[in-house]
Amino acid sequence: MTTVLAVDLGSSSGRVLAGTFKDGRIEVTHIHRFYHEAQRVNGALLWDLESLWNETVHGLTLAIQQFPDAQSVSVDTWGVDFVPLDRQGQPVGTPHAYRDERTVRTHEEFRARLNDREFFTLTGIAPATINTANQLVALTIEEPELVDRIDKVLLLPDYFAWKLSGIQGWSRSICSSSGLCEPGSPRWSDEVFARLGVPRHWVGELNDDLTVVGQCRVPGLEQLTVVRGGAHDTACAVHALPIDEGVDAWWLSCGSWSVLGAMEDHALTSPEAFQLGLTNESRTDGGVRPLFNITGMWILQELQRQWEREGNPTDIDELVAAARECPSPDVLIDPDEPYFAEQGEMVEKVNRYLADRGATQPASEAEYVRLVIESFAARYARGIDDLAQITGYRPQQLNVVGGGSRNHLLCDLTAQAAQVRVVAGPVEASILGSLLAQLEILGHLDPALRPAVIAKTAKTHVHEPAQL
Repeated sequence: MTTVLAVDLGSSSGRVLAGTFKDGRIEVTHIHRFYHEAQRVNGALLWDLESLWNETVHGLTLAIQQFPDAQSVSVDTWGVDFVPLDRQGQPVGTPHAYRDERTVRTHEEFRARLNDREFFTLTGIAPATINTANQLVALTIEEPELVDRIDKVLLLPDYFAWKLSGIQGWSRSICSSSGLCEPGSPRWSDEVFARLGVPRHWVGELNDDLTVVGQCRVPGLEQLTVVRGGAHDTACAVHALPIDEGVDAWWLSCGSWSVLGAMEDHALTSPEAFQLGLTNESRTDGGVRPLFNITGMWILQELQRQWEREGNPTDIDELVAAARECPSPDVLIDPDEPYFAEQGEMVEKVNRYLADRGATQPASEAEYVRLVIESFAARYARGIDDLAQITGYRPQQLNVVGGGSRNHLLCDLTAQAAQVRVVAGPVEASILGSLLAQLEILGHLDPALRPAVIAKTAKTHVHEPAQL
């Protein structure tokens, strides 16, 4: 029996969990969950780094109390955000959130240094203002007084791994989301750093995932070995996919963002891939995740937050059940519309989108939910068509993981819209992927046996496409 710990930090909540490996399956125990959000300070959207760290340590301390024989810990987070450090290892400034508008203000200057086509050719990453590359350029333009103080830049999971171990590193899976690596992320792109005017010495060489970082140095947690079990939450989720041998399966991670992708050996960088907005990121096992980033459950979350602010608290399960009984809307929204990715007043944004197209706004909260969910399904179906155009084949199965996998209406509508078999689950795929990776790193699990462990551990539900 072996127990390992996973820290999974999302952009709205964080979790610490334990995984105990026994008799060929992993028993997952939820230890600590906390909620957080970026704060608007003097016009900037910032992360509360100290709170994230304190909650992480508190969760790990509780985990050790419950599982005194726990052996290791790995931290995964969302992509693209980072922490600049000075030579004493102190944060320089306050880390900005990827939704901060500074990258919009500096976007034209970014493009003057590196246009969209060149950026994709050099990195295999779709041009987007949220990319780490764009954020670093924005930092150098809008906060030039900080540049000389910065010694190193760590992406978020590597920052927390460093805080735990005292060892700085740059995990391939998270750095692959930065827009600063060569396609497929074999190494950093020196040309991109030079063209953008970002100091190359801010980062060290890339480290493979599935490796050891070092021993934990936090008082009370010294027994833990800090490992790279997949620093990017989506890379962890892909590591836990329940896929039968010989099945061509693609995947859809449904959280605040939706991420739709395939699994390939090499980056896909054709002209079609650029035109369709494909991004190539690394898998935990070293392969490539060609994917599309799509604004996801964030839209529903923002609707709920607005209704609650207005005195109408909602239960998402009840809303989804009611939405199933609503008629299909005549006009769907496009989740890729940029203003849907912004905070606040989501009802008005949906209404504006519909009004611009001569459509009637929903008459109830359930109708808003039906509209959004059906719009997601249509967008996923279009994404599958686009990915098939790039890869040259269609999937036999779509694995849906994350919180969206619990939404049976979403899975049913996606199966119907895309005409593909949908396997929903595991919900906690990023956690399971981290735990599996740690067991492999420690030598307690043969990677060849991972599918069997997933099959015994993960709960899934199959949604077959309706016959049209």
